[in-house]
Amino acid sequence: MSSGATKWLGDRVRRACTLARALGHGSCGAGLLLLAIGCAGTGTEIHLEPVYSRYATGDGATETDSLLGLLRTRSGKESVWEDFRDLEGDYESVTLGPIVSRDRRPDGSWLLQYAVPLGFTAYRKDETISVFVPLYVWTREPFPEGGHEWKLAALPGLLMRSNLEGTQAGWFPLIGRFEDLFTYDRIVFILWPLFVYAERGEAVSYHFFYPFLGWTRGGGESSFHLLPFYGRAKIENRYDRTYFLWPIFHFNRNHLGGGNEAPEFNWMIFPLIGRTTRGTYEGTTWLWPLFGYARDPRSDFWALDFPFPLVRLQRGPDGLRRTRIWPLYSHLEAEGLNTTSFLWPIFHVRKEESTGGTRDAVYVIPLWQSWNFRDRETGERSKWRKLLPVYQYERRGEWRRGSFPTLDPFWRNAVVDRHYSWLWKLFEWEEEGPMRRERVWGALYRREKDAGEDRKNVSGLWASRRYRADGRRVKETSLLFGLLRWRVTEGEGFDMLPIAFPGPGWPLERVRAPGEIEVEGEIEANGR
Repeated sequence: MSSGATKWLGDRVRRACTLARALGHGSCGAGLLLLAIGCAGTGTEIHLEPVYSRYATGDGATETDSLLGLLRTRSGKESVWEDFRDLEGDYESVTLGPIVSRDRRPDGSWLLQYAVPLGFTAYRKDETISVFVPLYVWTREPFPEGGHEWKLAALPGLLMRSNLEGTQAGWFPLIGRFEDLFTYDRIVFILWPLFVYAERGEAVSYHFFYPFLGWTRGGGESSFHLLPFYGRAKIENRYDRTYFLWPIFHFNRNHLGGGNEAPEFNWMIFPLIGRTTRGTYEGTTWLWPLFGYARDPRSDFWALDFPFPLVRLQRGPDGLRRTRIWPLYSHLEAEGLNTTSFLWPIFHVRKEESTGGTRDAVYVIPLWQSWNFRDRETGERSKWRKLLPVYQYERRGEWRRGSFPTLDPFWRNAVVDRHYSWLWKLFEWEEEGPMRRERVWGALYRREKDAGEDRKNVSGLWASRRYRADGRRVKETSLLFGLLRWRVTEGEGFDMLPIAFPGPGWPLERVRAPGEIEVEGEIEANGR
């Protein structure tokens, strides 16, 4: 150690011992501890992994990592790991494993998740929805006439709705009366299924011991059914359907509006035989749903089930082709879709073309998932790879990330990845341009790199920081939780740094890359 470093360390020890004696402590060790505490200020990084750590991230935010990753927080720029990376302004998130998480976004919206994936509450643009499966669903949204309207459905059967017109409530299946519920203008039930009354437009319906006895009248609609003996339902210019001894005898007429639309006629003696005709189309079913044949000479369409669902052959207009010999082989060509599977559900190859872009995918269930996507408008390419349980990788434009191992068997799922992957990810990384982030399980090793500087650490035992100052390369090192720190500057040499327990004491404000300036809180290139 140089003479300068020796003198600096000796001065520190003497100050610590003096402090200990002044406070009535008899040991220099106590003074050292008292001197160290508080050296690391609120504006610096703290590395006490795996118990607690605080970082300035390479993508422009501040994160904390506690209890082997069970508790994690983030503030500042939204993570590109999420699906809202284009929002501007500050963003805050807290994640306590699968127990609870909360996000606050710069547009004022927020999301609270709990007992993941069972419950969540979300707020955005004056609308709120709260769900806890299977106990309740609650929504609150602006009412067209002003104020707000809220709805609640909760076990064991509570239904409530409140707006400027008053509050409606019911206890299913005992009693309830509601306006504008689902597709009905009004619905009343008493000891459901004993009695149900419903209005939809001008049509009024009564049901007793639903669905066994009921009728509807009004608005061009009429129906009566006494299940299983007889039923008939008619809507003018739409359909006329009748059954006897349900489900055996059925006689239906559909698409009765006239014009360019041909009417459809079908009948069935279940399950022996059924017949459908519509214009030049005709189809017959035997022993429904096992055997069937349909054809339409005008469109060169035909289909054969022999038996369904094991064997299906289908040909039609616009290149429609389907060949299925389940589970050995299946192939489908349709508008924008070409998919093939072998030994279903194991091997799948799929290509899709849509207005958004083109996607090619290969799945080997449950071990392999992969797709490539090209955005039709921007030309941006993205991809996804997962080899269970070895690794997963994804890319969107210049942004990439990966991790291993991966124990999540589901399709790409941000909720599962965020709340559970801290249990099994031994190593994960993220990269975009000069930004590079790395993390080992429990944050025992972490790297945060951007265009301005590169920071690495192994728990609190060792940490390094590399950057440029006035065009010179600078490297700072911290050992033993910030108790021993020094700096080496190109052309100037070695300097000891003050103690910064629990270390390493790097500032949360990172060094900006050469050629950057700050304009109204944003970083822009200054052209040099």
